[in-house]
Amino acid sequence: DEFASGSQMSRRRLHFLFQKLINAVCSDQRHLALFFDDLQWADDRCMELLSALMERDHLQELDDNDGTNCLFIGSFRSNETNDNLLSHFDKFEQSTSVDVTKIELGGLAKVESNNMVSEVLRLPARLTSPLNELVQRKTTGNPFHIIHFMQSLVKDSILNYSLSDKRWVWDIEAVKSTSIDKTVLELLARKLSQLPGNIVDGLKVLSCFGPKVDDTIMKYLYTSPESRNEFIACLDLAVGENILEKSGDSAYSFVHDMLKQSAYTVMSEEEKGEKHFWIGMHLIANASADTDEFNAIIFSIVDQINAANTYGVTEEASHMNFAELNLKAGKTSIDVSDFQSALSYMKAGVSLLNGWQDGEYYDMSLQLYETAALVSYLNTDIGLMQQYLEILFENAKCFEDRLHGYLVMIQSLLSNGKHVEAMKKILFILQELGESISINATPKEVYIELMSTKALLDTISPADVINGKRMADKWLRWRLRFLQLLNTPLYMLQPHAIHVTACRTVKLSVEHGFCSDSAVGLQIYGFGVLNIQNDVEECLKWNHTALSLVKSLGAKQMIPRVTTNVNILAYWKEPLQAKIESLKENHHELLMVGDLEILPLNAIHCCRQSLLCGRNLQTAQKECAALLHEMHQLRQMNALIGMISNHLSILKLIGSNYVSEEPLFRLLGNSEINSLDELLQFCKSNRLVGPTQQCYFDRLMLAFWSKNYEEAAQYAEKYSECHQTRRFPDLFQTFYQGITAFRLVRLEDEKSREWADVGKNALSKYETWVNYSDWNWENKMLLLEAESHACIGELEIAKSKFQASIGSAQKHRFVHEEGLASELFGMFYDENGNKEEAMQQYSHARSCYQKWGAFALADRLNTAS
Repeated sequence: DEFASGSQMSRRRLHFLFQKLINAVCSDQRHLALFFDDLQWADDRCMELLSALMERDHLQELDDNDGTNCLFIGSFRSNETNDNLLSHFDKFEQSTSVDVTKIELGGLAKVESNNMVSEVLRLPARLTSPLNELVQRKTTGNPFHIIHFMQSLVKDSILNYSLSDKRWVWDIEAVKSTSIDKTVLELLARKLSQLPGNIVDGLKVLSCFGPKVDDTIMKYLYTSPESRNEFIACLDLAVGENILEKSGDSAYSFVHDMLKQSAYTVMSEEEKGEKHFWIGMHLIANASADTDEFNAIIFSIVDQINAANTYGVTEEASHMNFAELNLKAGKTSIDVSDFQSALSYMKAGVSLLNGWQDGEYYDMSLQLYETAALVSYLNTDIGLMQQYLEILFENAKCFEDRLHGYLVMIQSLLSNGKHVEAMKKILFILQELGESISINATPKEVYIELMSTKALLDTISPADVINGKRMADKWLRWRLRFLQLLNTPLYMLQPHAIHVTACRTVKLSVEHGFCSDSAVGLQIYGFGVLNIQNDVEECLKWNHTALSLVKSLGAKQMIPRVTTNVNILAYWKEPLQAKIESLKENHHELLMVGDLEILPLNAIHCCRQSLLCGRNLQTAQKECAALLHEMHQLRQMNALIGMISNHLSILKLIGSNYVSEEPLFRLLGNSEINSLDELLQFCKSNRLVGPTQQCYFDRLMLAFWSKNYEEAAQYAEKYSECHQTRRFPDLFQTFYQGITAFRLVRLEDEKSREWADVGKNALSKYETWVNYSDWNWENKMLLLEAESHACIGELEIAKSKFQASIGSAQKHRFVHEEGLASELFGMFYDENGNKEEAMQQYSHARSCYQKWGAFALADRLNTAS
């Protein structure tokens, strides 16, 4: 995928697949230890993967095990690390989810080194002690150094096996006078210098490659059987010297990276450059271009050419060819989510290009700078990305040639929260593409647009969409791509305007053919008719059609995204409790494809539905905490706002001894947010409509369950004031506001009539909604009816409605609302002088709250009674 979002998805998918592998392998009965050696050589990509493995899949751990069954062991040389690597180690130590134990290993002490020498020579420790004194002093206890120093003593006949004494003997004075290299590298270099020249030459060639070389490479380096056999014979001799090890019939590697480093450092700078260039040119000459075999060794070829260039050895006449090879290697690296290597190849390619080239090399220049900008963004080097984009925009011949660059720029703006700037840029691009769209449409204009789109869709069937013609025009597909990209900033800034972009997408698709972006347009159109016309059936029909469309297109990356919206809307007809598992399953599917744009929405709904469907609050709290941690790990800050508010609501209902809220707010990385009030103010000041509404809803919910009805009424009103598009909590806001209104009617003040109208309006909505799902909405409608009749003195009818609501909630497994109905029934009896019946209802409500896990509510009833 050429686009930044697709590349990020690929990387996240890779991490998630490895997480799934770890989860599958280890369990309570089968523990796993993973050892990572020589981490000083690890690049960012490797360390990011290691971090992902250690963090693991927190949501699945709640279902499978406690996540403590895997031990990671990593080793590295502290004198060869860099700041980047150390920053990863610091993150491990600061992690709240990973227990880290740091162990520093120095040289062996005299006792340990003497045990080693004693074991090797098969002699008692008291006999080897004098020898060990010298060995330990000369090697500073480095085990690797000890081994090679002892081997050098044997080669120099200072340490010998005596047949007469039947033991190892040594000349202590000769040991004292033996010089030792200052470093292990010097020692190994001296060892290599004592080998025959042909073996050293073979080792030099081998040291120019990665950890292993097999016959795939050797057959292109040495095309004649004679030269290849001679080279292999040299390598086999090195195996006999314990310098190389052989895997299978034809793969060779150094037994230790220090040996490889030593073989490389014995060459002069000039010789290194010449050796790399000779290897690279032989591989190019002997492997047929554009074949599977050539593609299999593309990285080896480019690495050798680039390495030679760093030593000043190159061939200027071939620079354009070398630049093209770097471009190919970079794109291949992107395909396997190796963005760091891709950036290295792009930098080398641009350097070889030596400035933008027109004429026959224009297309290559365009692709190099496009891809260089993309991988700079993916490596979070925004400054470098901007440099490449400036050159691209300055030299591109036409608007079309700038489009990929614009995509990267906009992705960067959105990922950094610059929604206004991103929106302006998208609107400019759409204008250039011939698409003029108004994002400042009035509610009436949005309504007219939705109705005209509905009239158009009424002329076709879902089957026409699923099996109809496909969009082939590339310009139209570009327009749809940027229209869908516009939804992200609009959702944050002007949610109602996304219906305008959706309608335009649908109209273009009906006229010119459908593509994967059409599915998103259909879904948002569906949300629009639900939001404005309350047409649930129309909304569900086109959302399910969108899912069938992406499946028919084989758009695997899009299926979990579209499924998310289908699952979110399922509350209209399917039991709320059942959809929790669907959301959790889809969470894993989104991780599988690496879709970080829609993953937070799925996570928010998973947490919200866990709380509102009556799921045990302790279970809901654990799930929310796991998802919170994951969103923080993935740096999804906007999702954290609503999830933190939701999580604190759960804790308050539980009555947790959670003394400080500070650890949760610290996840936001904003030192100015340390309370719910500051969180709400942050959302309002940054015009974050959705998160603001979520904060108001949580305050409404807590006030409602605490029976602070006047406060609940205030927050219900504030929630409605920032309402721009239909959201799942709307149905519960209506329910809470309706019950609150009927309770406030009893105050008999000047607002009683107004409260009665609010309550009746809520009841009217539920009388409609119950037709879609009696499972989800019947008990709530019955409770609103009970309160309505109680307000006007129809006591017997109210009594029967209370009883029906309790029975319906029990039947449909809403234990929290069973408790609510019982508590309100008890208040009804209290208000009408029947204390005994009231106490029975309070007792039943308390039992329900305890089953729900809302111990704060149960304790409140204990206090009240």
